[in-house]
Amino acid sequence: MNANPPAWLLEGRPGRARGLLIGAATSIVLLVYEASQPGGVAGLTPPIPHFDKIMHFGAHLWIALLAYWGLLLMRRPTDVRRSAWLIAGIVLTVDTIAGIGVELAQASLGAAHGRVFDWKDVIANVAGACTAVAASLGVTLHLAGKPS
Repeated sequence: MNANPPAWLLEGRPGRARGLLIGAATSIVLLVYEASQPGGVAGLTPPIPHFDKIMHFGAHLWIALLAYWGLLLMRRPTDVRRSAWLIAGIVLTVDTIAGIGVELAQASLGAAHGRVFDWKDVIANVAGACTAVAASLGVTLHLAGKPS
């Protein structure tokens, strides 16, 4: 473990953080928009089985990465380790709510196109967010070094 955490982790990077958070929010908006559209191109066969679940996993991995690092870098944390755990919980909660919201949008706005709410999609969403947060938390705790 590092004895001295990197300066950017201790000082924060508000400008970059805003960009990351805007990217996460934009990604969620794009998912809601996509949920209101037809499910796929007619006659197109997915390249691999369960491709839809892989896409859900990847989208929420992306959103959770952007949100975690955006929140972590937003300000100068007094305790990086404590902030990292708190942010991990916030990101998982918000991403889970967003994932369920996208599925609800799909069931209501996308109903005209045959779209439905699918709990398997929600599980894929949560799995992607958990993977992103676990990896990010591991990196953060490693960079923060041993607790004092």
